[in-house]
Amino acid sequence: MHKAEAIRVRVDAATLDLMEQARAYVKLDKSKFIRESIREKATAIVADRARTHFTPNDWRSFFAMIDNPPDPTDRMRRAVDTLDRIAGGR
Repeated sequence: MHKAEAIRVRVDAATLDLMEQARAYVKLDKSKFIRESIREKATAIVADRARTHFTPNDWRSFFAMIDNPPDPTDRMRRAVDTLDRIAGGR
């Protein structure tokens, strides 16, 4: 774990007022409110970027392949044969 590090941030008056109002509602001191807010926002960003996003065209292609799968290639057939030999048949 990293040691605690101080961060200096400039904040405009409107943002500071909004923060003070919000932290009063949740009864947190300024440092804890800022830490929790940063963690919450950062977690949401990381989770969003970690997901795979599909376009409508991606979905159409995906379902088209499920409805009409292509014939297996020679490489796929060889892979199945190899698996059968290794696994002792099915």
